[in-house]
Amino acid sequence: MTFIATFLQRFAQPWLVFLAEDPALRLLQCGMLLVGVVVIFLVFYTTRDILLRTHSFWYMFFSIVLVAALPVVGFFLYLLIRPSRTSKECDTEELLTEILVELRQTKRRAPSDKKGGVVKKSKKNDTSKENLSL
Repeated sequence: MTFIATFLQRFAQPWLVFLAEDPALRLLQCGMLLVGVVVIFLVFYTTRDILLRTHSFWYMFFSIVLVAALPVVGFFLYLLIRPSRTSKECDTEELLTEILVELRQTKRRAPSDKKGGVVKKSKKNDTSKENLSL
């Protein structure tokens, strides 16, 4: 156990040079580092998300700058103004709509067809033909 502790101390020693000796300042530095990581994550997430949702350069630019300038508030504003679906979802919905319209046009039922597309033959017509053939 002491071997692991000494190994970790030797490993962390060069990195601790960047941190202050005072525990309060060290906590503040770690907090600022965490906030910086969260801001970078929000900017990258917004960039990835807006690239998937629109092809408008100015809309992309405005969204990324909004989140970079106002990290948390800007991200929530971005969530309010972003397009509801990705470009791929819009293309898929458009394709499905075209397919459904095409299917409805090619598969029209005759007025005599029953609901559900099943056509039943009446027995009166069959019996009258049999009687005539006798």
